[in-house]
Amino acid sequence: MLEIRQEQQVLVFSGELDRNTVVQFWPFKPLQSLQGNAVFDLAALKHVDTAGLAWLIQVLSQAKAKSLQVTLRGMPAQLRSLAAVSDVLSLLPTES
Repeated sequence: MLEIRQEQQVLVFSGELDRNTVVQFWPFKPLQSLQGNAVFDLAALKHVDTAGLAWLIQVLSQAKAKSLQVTLRGMPAQLRSLAAVSDVLSLLPTES
């Protein structure tokens, strides 16, 4: 199960970001309520697979197309590892 709740300009993700859960968030409607700068807080994700990573990259692309600047906060080690192995870590705008 994947839950995403909005707290002003922050989307808080919890649960599992995988091939079974991302379909319920396509298209990703929460982008419509965000403007300017936003944060995706990923700290509460328990499991991420390659489908979840691909979905996240697609959502970031959609955000960029609507001039929304997204920063990823609390990226789990599993997601970071998948992104590194897939050579897409540079596509993920993480907090410093």
